[in-house]
Amino acid sequence: MKTETRLLSASVVLSSSLMLGACASMGGVGQSAGKPLEVGGSQRGELTSSSPRNAKDGSHYERFSVALEADQVVRFALSGALTGVLSLENGEGDFLGSSSDMAGGDISLSQRAEEAGTYVLSVSGQDHRSFGPFRVDAREMTVRNSGALAVGDEIFGWLEGAPNVYTLEVTETGLYQIIQRSSEMDSLLKVSGNGVDLQDDDSAGNLDAQVAAFLEPGSYRVEAGWAMSAERGAYTLTVTSQPLPTDVDLTMGGELPHDDTINGYLAGSPLEYQLVLSEAASVTLTMASSTLDSYLEINGEAVSFSDDDSGGGNSGLDARISTFLGAGTYTVRASQVSGQSGLFTLTSRVESQNLQERLQGLTALRPGASHSARLSSTQDEYKLTIPRSGTYAIEMSSGELDAFLELYGDGVTLSDDDSGSQNVDARITAELPAGDYLLVARTYSRSGAGDYTLTVTRQ
Repeated sequence: MKTETRLLSASVVLSSSLMLGACASMGGVGQSAGKPLEVGGSQRGELTSSSPRNAKDGSHYERFSVALEADQVVRFALSGALTGVLSLENGEGDFLGSSSDMAGGDISLSQRAEEAGTYVLSVSGQDHRSFGPFRVDAREMTVRNSGALAVGDEIFGWLEGAPNVYTLEVTETGLYQIIQRSSEMDSLLKVSGNGVDLQDDDSAGNLDAQVAAFLEPGSYRVEAGWAMSAERGAYTLTVTSQPLPTDVDLTMGGELPHDDTINGYLAGSPLEYQLVLSEAASVTLTMASSTLDSYLEINGEAVSFSDDDSGGGNSGLDARISTFLGAGTYTVRASQVSGQSGLFTLTSRVESQNLQERLQGLTALRPGASHSARLSSTQDEYKLTIPRSGTYAIEMSSGELDAFLELYGDGVTLSDDDSGSQNVDARITAELPAGDYLLVARTYSRSGAGDYTLTVTRQ
């Protein structure tokens, strides 16, 4: 209840009395603890219009007393027709926690007793219109917060202010899936070791975390934690191995061969490859699959490209990136949007091409002039001539497009999305030696059409 400061003190006293009455009506200290609920047992009940009412929101409730030992971890679960909420208090009436709907329908609450005593579990309706029969179960959980993990394990853990760390021993090369689920927190799972460094937040659904990876024999560190503010609560951790196709050769990482096609298998976590270019080249990467909605990324120094559906394919969901890249090593990341598991192919086409060859026949730009055009294809390319060394600003402005600029020269690779302005314009500001450059104007998503203007100025 909110009390405005201009009210007389008598009104403040009255409102305070009403709040205390509301707490009492919810079953505070001194109220009946309700029917006993034994750990390992269950109780049935039903919320009706005659059940006690919560003065705060009008919902009805029923209470149960539970005797817990110190450090005992118990999971309470609610089932039945009632759409309800579980909450727990200690013997002093202090609120300890309540169930949440993170698990998509699993109404449960886990608690570690800090000291022995009688605790009070309340079953209440989700709102004042929630009625019906229910069953509440109390189960003691065997907690494993560290130690060895093996394929086939499903363990119960408890987080208390710090992540829990386990060791997974892999004896056979294969695809492994580790899932952390919780109805009480936003799970965060990390797996590292033997060149693997992966983490996940929500890919298992309902804020649960999943890491699926192709693992070689060895020891791996598995860290179970949380992604947001919750620092304590229960979770389950499962480890399974996934069958792999036997009729194809799989490449699950490493250096990407030029002008070739590899096969990969996605089961949750993205796969990363390295594209090594000894000289500048025109590069086309295509990720295709009959079962996945492909998503492709390529990243390097000052370079970041991504694509979802530009590759077309039978389903229209293949991904393709075509661009000009300078010499260097780039990370290619293959993932998917649909949340499915399946095979994919990744094809690379690399055509060595020096800059002067690429610039032939392109529209010429020079500092001090502006150029307006309409983007109707994937990208527009220009030959930018810098007559003398200095600091230059290159801007692409548009009221219709999310502008993106790329600049390539001898030893120069630069790009920008919208960091140079307050909207979706793109701007590159850099110290440039005199010479000719390839300037690429496109949208961030590599799709869409619209008018834009390019300007080049010396600073």
